[in-house]
Amino acid sequence: MIGRVTQRSIALNSLTNLQNAQSRTAKLQEQLSSGKSLSKGSDDSVRAAAALRLNDQIAGNDANTRNIADARAWNTTQEEALTSVADRLSYVRDLAVRAGNATLDDKGRAAIVAEINEAKASILGSANAQYQGRAVFAGTRDTTQAYDPVTYASADNGAAVTRTISPGVDMTVNVNGGAVFGTAPNSLFDELTDLAAAVTANNGTAIGASLVGLDSRISKNATALATIGARDNQLDHAEEVNANQLQYLRTQLDDVEGVDMAKTYVEFNMQNVAYQAALQATAKTIQPTLLDFLR
Repeated sequence: MIGRVTQRSIALNSLTNLQNAQSRTAKLQEQLSSGKSLSKGSDDSVRAAAALRLNDQIAGNDANTRNIADARAWNTTQEEALTSVADRLSYVRDLAVRAGNATLDDKGRAAIVAEINEAKASILGSANAQYQGRAVFAGTRDTTQAYDPVTYASADNGAAVTRTISPGVDMTVNVNGGAVFGTAPNSLFDELTDLAAAVTANNGTAIGASLVGLDSRISKNATALATIGARDNQLDHAEEVNANQLQYLRTQLDDVEGVDMAKTYVEFNMQNVAYQAALQATAKTIQPTLLDFLR
């Protein structure tokens, strides 16, 4: 039996077709504006799951890149501080050698003591160097001061500050203050105080012992600087690896959810033309009746 085709059924079918055409046009327009073929998981559950995994990996890569930048800042802060310490220690050693001259008078020794104390204050400032308001030579303790300026007590807990710089790779970014400056009462600052006292007393034996101690401190400081240099090289390698990985992940993600802009633009124009033509055809097909005027 053939059903009767009414004006109402024609209108409903035409409206459904128009809505479908409009939906297809809107979807193509969204792809053009976002540059993505997936707007929601239901578009393609398999590709959506793959895109989610890739986005998680990219987020992890971004976090590692930030950690590398943070690790570099730690290295730079410590390197600048320890380079200054190396310069001051070398200067103090020269002063100690001069102080060992038995012919030096009281005025000369007093001048050397003043310079030793000035160098000690400078080294203490370097030992209390900070990054983002945190003492870098205090281990994992969140404090602004690694060494007390009066007692020379150390806040360093000997723990390692680490940063994840690549998947599964954690790097120590701090130098333990105790390894370079020691701890009271046998800290570098105590040794410099003893040296100043030995110079004041014109005690050649004590000055000689201080020279031995200074050489040891200079060696430990050089070792710390070498460690920082090795970490810089490790960061350079990690940065290169992360950059390559990020490029690969973005290429993969584009393959999964990207769109061919030229092809999509042509399809959008064709769909839009078809939609406009459908509107015109529907307007001619559905003619107003007398009932429409009587309502």
